[in-house]
Amino acid sequence: MWRPENLAPYIIATLGVSADYMTTQLGLAKGLREAHVLYNPICALTIFWAALTVATLALPKRAIWRLTVSVLAYVSFTGAFNNILVILGIFRGLVP
Repeated sequence: MWRPENLAPYIIATLGVSADYMTTQLGLAKGLREAHVLYNPICALTIFWAALTVATLALPKRAIWRLTVSVLAYVSFTGAFNNILVILGIFRGLVP
């Protein structure tokens, strides 16, 4: 049964993918290039939502497993974090 708290990971994943997309666009505007030429935020969001759905339905409903689903949702922010490090010059990104 779906309850409002079950929607939280989906909202978090959406925010993470959106942050990744915005920081990617910022980096592109600064002259950087995308390492993954086929990057598509809709595809990324679909992958995260599918993973969340499978994890939500397949894992037991105990607290530790709900935490695992939340952590999976927060992983969507890693792209934005990486982009920020590249934009700030802390991380060089992929160098050919």
